[in-house]
Amino acid sequence: VNMEGENARIVVETWEREEVKIVIELVAKHPQMDIASRDIDAMKFSIDQHGNKIYFRNYISPEEGQPQPEASLEAVYTVMLPDSCPVYAKNHFGNVTMSNLKHLVKIQSEFSKIFLDSIVGDLFIQSHFGDIFGRGIYGNVDIDARRSDITLRQIGGNFDISSHYGIIKLFADRSLLNLNIEAEKSDVYFFDPQPSAYGYTLTAHYGNITVPNDLKMNFLENTSNLQKAVLMPSNDMATISVRITFGDIIIRNP
Repeated sequence: VNMEGENARIVVETWEREEVKIVIELVAKHPQMDIASRDIDAMKFSIDQHGNKIYFRNYISPEEGQPQPEASLEAVYTVMLPDSCPVYAKNHFGNVTMSNLKHLVKIQSEFSKIFLDSIVGDLFIQSHFGDIFGRGIYGNVDIDARRSDITLRQIGGNFDISSHYGIIKLFADRSLLNLNIEAEKSDVYFFDPQPSAYGYTLTAHYGNITVPNDLKMNFLENTSNLQKAVLMPSNDMATISVRITFGDIIIRNP
């Protein structure tokens, strides 16, 4: 399923049927009924199917000769599909909510918040001015975020995160395998009840590294311009690598 939204609220949920159901609501809000009725016609949508791929999108395009919409326009997608169905979503000015998916999820958003719950498999996210919230994320995860905060709980698997101008808060569990973060003008918080269960390579240019007292990090560099700390992992330990410029790295117990 491929979806592209503008001023859209996209909700993707799963069910046991081997079919896809899509409900689209087009909404125009204005104190004057005649303006809302006129402007709803500016909200266009289309649905196409090619083989086993479904494409749907909405966009705002006033009819020829009509003024730009004065009403607040919104499209609401409710999508029901099998949990193994791959999903691609692109959205501008709205939000995306997905839950209980178990295969492949790709999200590209601008000015749209992203809410994820129980996503297992391969996850790819590009977000610009849209915060990301997730719980129960397990698999191979790639996130590229710009001016977007990231908060993920109960994460496991392999994570690659790139962040510019944001705050990253991660709450891990025992199934975390590898975590790699490259960040600029961002702060990184990592919470775990047993932070000593990981190996670390932490580098902060023009920032600080803060860890619990019982985490015996080896500081290779510790100046006002550069802090670099490592803790070598044993063979069965997950590895965490964070490289940050103009930001802080904070490791804490929850």
